[in-house]
Amino acid sequence: MPLRIIENDSPEPVPWGALSLDIYLLSEWETPNPAQPTESPSDRRRRLPYNARTETPPTPTEAQIAEILFPVRPTALRPYAGYTTCLEEGLWIRLCYKKEKEEAHEALWSYNEDVAYVGPEGVVLDDEEIFGGGLDVAAALELFPERVTNEGSTGHIKLREETLREVLGYVEDDTGSSEEDYSDEIKEMLAQMRATRAANPLLKYGLYHAACVVTHAFVEDEVALDGGGLLHVFWDDCGNVVRQWRVEDDGVEDNFDGAWVEGAWKENFINGIGELGPAYHEGGMRGPPYST
Repeated sequence: MPLRIIENDSPEPVPWGALSLDIYLLSEWETPNPAQPTESPSDRRRRLPYNARTETPPTPTEAQIAEILFPVRPTALRPYAGYTTCLEEGLWIRLCYKKEKEEAHEALWSYNEDVAYVGPEGVVLDDEEIFGGGLDVAAALELFPERVTNEGSTGHIKLREETLREVLGYVEDDTGSSEEDYSDEIKEMLAQMRATRAANPLLKYGLYHAACVVTHAFVEDEVALDGGGLLHVFWDDCGNVVRQWRVEDDGVEDNFDGAWVEGAWKENFINGIGELGPAYHEGGMRGPPYST
């Protein structure tokens, strides 16, 4: 299957210099990296994308297009870079193209057509030349960074920071001292919840983790084609995996576009479903210890 939007025409490419990533790359390209003075152009493109915040569109020269913007992604992906907004449409990324898995791929995609993990306006990145060759999820995102950079915003950062303050305040106040008048049933439920969080201390930050998410994708990898379930990945505005899990055949993630907009998926973060990304563990880029 080609790159496409499931039930709409393919979008037209946006003008050079119009994408938020284009704008940021052009504005920051000549800024040296103190940590790597001899940084190569390919390393610079890999480092810069997840900080795209500049708002004013420049007019790139032909040389800038050729040297900076054109190599950022395969040409076939550029129209979808302008289309994806992350809030209304899903994303399906196919990473496994083994010939012996073709029948499993067709069956899995046919099942998606029935249950709509990715709905009618979703983007399908299915191109062996681009996404074949054993890419992992991180490498696939490097080829399509707009899935993250199109959604970073000052408003998102403010919400994330406010949520962290609220979570830290709750953790500090959660001593159980005001529960004397609760029913035995409620007390038992709270005790079980605290026991679960004691066994997995990072669970208490679940709301903060959810607030860090800017987008998600369903990933068709070899595990999925072997019956292990699609990988559902949630990213933050720096391209870090916040949390990921394998999709169960239980209907919970059917018609997920609606659940995404409504925020129903956040319950999985609070309950610790799946695997927390490395950046959110102790000492990670977005992990504890936290301070207000």
